[in-house]
Parts: sequence; structure tokens; C-alpha cells
Amino acid sequence: MEIQRGKYLRETLASPIALIALVIFAGAAAVAGGIAAGGTVAAIAAAGAALFWFLTVLGVAISRANKAFYAAYAKERGLQWQRNGSIPAATPLLRRGDTRRANEMFMGSLPGGLNGELALYTYEERSAGSAGGQAKELHHFTVVVSELPGIGQKLPGLFVQRRSGFRFLDGAEDVFRSTERVELESEVLDRKCEIFAAKGCDANWLRQLFSPTFVDFLAEGSPDGFAFEVENGTLCVNVNRHRGKAAELDRLCEASATVAKRIVDEVNE
Repeated sequence: MEIQRGKYLRETLASPIALIALVIFAGAAAVAGGIAAGGTVAAIAAAGAALFWFLTVLGVAISRANKAFYAAYAKERGLQWQRNGSIPAATPLLRRGDTRRANEMFMGSLPGGLNGELALYTYEERSAGSAGGQAKELHHFTVVVSELPGIGQKLPGLFVQRRSGFRFLDGAEDVFRSTERVELESEVLDRKCEIFAAKGCDANWLRQLFSPTFVDFLAEGSPDGFAFEVENGTLCVNVNRHRGKAAELDRLCEASATVAKRIVDEVNE
């Protein structure tokens, strides 16, 4: 199941309303241009109006395609679908920015069996811009959020982050952190992720949590751009960008279920 943009574009372009709008826009622009400056300007004005019409119709078609995809995705997987929802600010990623929203959110028993929310999540950062204005920067993620009852005492905080920066700076950066770095014997995972735990977590228990099988999954079996956070019993698994394919959303949900099961199993042992 994919977003069928071509289908919706063709249907929207060929709709009577769209064709009537094209005739009105292009005709009015041509007449106005012809009156003002002659035939050449009239042709240019008509072409400009047609381009504006096409871009408007394209936007409408893509919006229709997206809505149809999200509705079908939710229906086929037995999920509730909500637009412009909100997610509690329970982990560091979910607290970032000046404003936050779930552009699209699916709730229920997700693919893979984990109960929670799957969302196309955006946070916005605002700063002073040039000429006294305000600059806005949007950051997009696809997230899975789930509650894992009973793990808070054993695991108050664990943060597996996408690696950024140079590894030789790790030691210098760690001086300023409120968490402790978790070192594992996996070169592949170390190139992909940085792992931190809340201070006071049992180091031996953390080593058991990151079993060889789990490390291999994180290093090579998880989706591109994969990361997760656990804080006070809330799990937030995320990948960068809004993902727009059913297979990508399913895979993230299934990977989230793998992470949740591993944590709960180890806590319960």
C-alpha cells in the first residue's frame, strides 16, 4: 500500500471544477495582459496563471493522497487515526523545541504487538531573525511511544541516540553531561549510536540488557536513523524524517516492539 499520488493527481486535474478554474484563471490573465501590453504579455500572463493553477491542483492532489493513505493504513491495521494530535512531553525528544505536534497519529496495538502511539512528529524552534523578525526551524521525526510499566526503578533513563560529531570528542563532551556513557564492544554500533544512561543505573545490569543479540539488532537490524529513549517508564522510539510508506511505518513499529520486549524481559528476570 503506497501513497498513489499519480492517481489522485490525474483525478484532480481532470475534475470539472479544476478545468473550469483553469479556463477562468488563464482567460482572465490573458485578457488583462492583452489590455495592458498586447499579445505577448497576454500569452505570458496566461502561462503564469496556468502554472499557478497546476501547482495549486498538485497540492490538493497530494493532500488527498496522503489522507487516503493514512485512513487506509489505520483501517487495515485496526488503529485509531488522529490528525494534529499531541504527545505528552515524557522524554527528551518529546520536550524539544518551542512548539510540538503530532501531524498524524495512530493509536492502538501497533504492528509487532506493542500497544502505543505511532506518530509523524514535528517540533519547532524559534529564534530572533534578521530585521527584527522571527526565524522558525522545523524538525521532523517518526516516533513510536509506549508505556512500559514497572521498569522505572530499574531503568530510570536510557538514551540510545544517533551519533553526531566526531568520536574522538566523546570524552570532552561527557564532562558536561548529566548522564553516563555506556561503552559496548561493537564497532559497528559505536559508529551508528551513542548510548547514555541515567546516573546510578547498575552497570552490570546494563551490560546484560545489551546482549549480543540485542547489540546486533541495534547495529544492523534496526531501521536507518533509528534511536530510542526510555525515561520513567516511557519508551520513545524514533527515526529522523516523516516516513511515508507503509513498510517503513510497519518496520519501525516492529523494531519498537523488539526494544520494548528486550527491556521488559531483562527487568523481569
